Amino acid sequence: MNILLLTSHSIAEYDDLRMLSDLGYDVFSIGAYTDPQNPTDDKRPALDLPYHADLAALCDVQRRLHAAHSTDHVIDWAKADLHPDIVEWADAIIVHHFVESWIGGQWARIRHKRVIWRTCGQSNPDLERYMGSLKGLEIVRYSPREHAYAGFAGESALIRFGKYPSDYGPWVGDIRSVGNVTQHMIQRGDATGYRFWLDATRGLPVMPAGPGSVALGGLGELSDEEMRDYLRHIRAYLYLGTIAAPYTLGLMEAMLTGVPVVSIGPKAFGLPDLFEGADIAGTSADDPAYARQLLRDLLDDRPLADTGESSLQYLSEYQRQRALDLFDVATVGPQWKAYLG
Repeated sequence: MNILLLTSHSIAEYDDLRMLSDLGYDVFSIGAYTDPQNPTDDKRPALDLPYHADLAALCDVQRRLHAAHSTDHVIDWAKADLHPDIVEWADAIIVHHFVESWIGGQWARIRHKRVIWRTCGQSNPDLERYMGSLKGLEIVRYSPREHAYAGFAGESALIRFGKYPSDYGPWVGDIRSVGNVTQHMIQRGDATGYRFWLDATRGLPVMPAGPGSVALGGLGELSDEEMRDYLRHIRAYLYLGTIAAPYTLGLMEAMLTGVPVVSIGPKAFGLPDLFEGADIAGTSADDPAYARQLLRDLLDDRPLADTGESSLQYLSEYQRQRALDLFDVATVGPQWKAYLG
């Protein structure tokens, strides 16, 4: 089976390209990993996979075709206006982002193929209603909480995001700081829990990471290797989520590393029926003051009251196992194999 993959998120692209290729599918991705051995983004490493130079050349044809008359230089026309030969090459087209354009905008030309909207927490009621109107579209959900979207468009399958556990850990926790990975938290405000972060970490040592985190006393944007090392060494992680996603890759990677996580609570998040991050983490707080106490206990490694064992070690082991149960490619991969055939 030939699979065409369309995403705008290089980490999700890397994860899916790697997993689907390992399952035996021939995958061509239009994005940072068009040439898997020479990706254009360093957030994840190169992949030793075939480069479809002929298909990549057709992408450039589409970009040149639209360059002359398009005033929108943000649109990647290789995705928004797929070359007919790429459409014919594909047995299945899996799309994560900008589905109104990448699916809806060319539905008449691609609907004879197997087209799959792979949700990723970027939906809303208007989008749900629109995508539900595309007869024949398959929808693979990544969270059971997506049923909470008004106008829910339905689902063909529920398959969570998949990760390779060997990429993460072992957790050390020797830096006594609270970590977090968010892009531009200050600029995005409550959509990424900025005020909750300030209140919950007041008086605690912090070391956030990600673009824009320097203004919060953090490390800024990190490479793939630096990010994995960062997660191994921070003592605790405050997960804040992103409106309106049930959960994000950041939570998965922290838990797979084994760094103990305290999640923002569903009420504080603002969408209690939709947010799944608190349930996945198993430790959460709607009150920033309570979150601060939980984080302080982890930073000080206060023993559990009932057993006396290390609170850090207990939460690390519990949450890593929880992440393995939900997100390990050993589980997620066969689900995709069964679904795609």
